[in-house]
Amino acid sequence: MQEIVNAFSDVSKKFGLKINIKKTEVLYQPNSTRTREEDIMVVGNKLNAVLTFTYLGSTISSNGCIDNEIQRRMAKASASFGRLRQRLWNNHHVSIWVKGKIYRAIVLSIHRYGAET
Repeated sequence: MQEIVNAFSDVSKKFGLKINIKKTEVLYQPNSTRTREEDIMVVGNKLNAVLTFTYLGSTISSNGCIDNEIQRRMAKASASFGRLRQRLWNNHHVSIWVKGKIYRAIVLSIHRYGAET
C-alpha cells in the first residue's frame, strides 16, 4: 500500500497537486494474510488510521460490519419523513396517491441509497 501511495503522491506532484495530510485517512481492513496495521506515510507524515469513515455518504468500517450504516440510513429516512409531516402527511388536500409517490421518491430513496453496494 505504501508503494501505491508513493506513486499517487508523485503523479499528483506532476499535476501541481498535493495530498492534504489533515484530510487524508487510512482505514485498515485485515485479511487472512495481513493481520497487523501498517503505517502509511505521505511526504514523511504518517496518515491517521481510523476505524470508520464516510465516503460519498456511506459509512465504511474496518470490520466490514454495516450495522452503523443501516442505522444511519434509517435515521436519515425517519428525519425526512418527519420533516414532511406538517406540509404533506397532515394535509388533507393532498391525495394518498401523491403522498405515496413522494414517500417513495424521498423517504425510500434516502433509506436505500447505497444499498446495492
